[in-house]
Amino acid sequence: MKCLKTMAMLLCAAAFAATAAEEHGYISSLRVGNPAAEQSTAKGGGATKSGGRNSRTSVKTKTTSRSVSWPVTVSFSGKSLPAAGSVKLECYFIGTTDGRTVFLGEKKTIPVVLDEKGVFKTDVTSPTEKLVRTKTITSTRGRGRGRRRGGSTSVKSDTKGSRVTGCIIQLVINDSVEKSFVSNSNWSKAAKTYPLPESEIIK
Repeated sequence: MKCLKTMAMLLCAAAFAATAAEEHGYISSLRVGNPAAEQSTAKGGGATKSGGRNSRTSVKTKTTSRSVSWPVTVSFSGKSLPAAGSVKLECYFIGTTDGRTVFLGEKKTIPVVLDEKGVFKTDVTSPTEKLVRTKTITSTRGRGRGRRRGGSTSVKSDTKGSRVTGCIIQLVINDSVEKSFVSNSNWSKAAKTYPLPESEIIK
C-alpha cells in the first residue's frame, strides 16, 4: 500500500514538472539551507553612583551584536532558460525592536546569474543588529549597629535594541514570484505576492 502511495506521489511530481517545463520551457528550484549566526558580545559598566552614605548603585551592560545568514541555491533546467537579467532574489529580514515585530534594514535585491549548469549559489545575510541588556543593582546599607539591620539590595533589568528572527526570500522572474521561502509558515501566503505586501507580515 505504501509503495503504491509513493509511486502515485512520484508520478504526480513528474507530471507537474512536465507541465511546468511545457509552459515555461524550464523547471526552477529554490533551496534554502539552515541559518548560521555570527555573534559577538561586549560587556561594560561597573559604574558606581553614590546615593549618599547609605546607598550605592552599580550599572552593568551586555551588548550582543548578531547577524544571520542563509545559504541559497537557485537552479534551472530545460530547453529555454529565463533571459539574462530577468531573475533576482528579493530578500526581507524580520525581527523585533524593543519587543515589536518589524522589518530590519532595507530589502536586499540579489541578481541571479546562472552558471553553465543553470545554478546560482549565494549567502543571504541579514543586517547586524544590537541588543543591549542593562542591569542596575542598588544596595542600601542598614542604619543599625554594624549597619546590619534594614539593609536591602534591588536588581532591575532592561533590554533594548533589535534582534533578527527570520527572513523571506522571493525568487522573482520578470516581476513575478516564481518560488518563495519563509522562515515562518504564517508568511507563506504573502510571500507569493510581488511586491511583498509588508502590512500582511507586520499586523
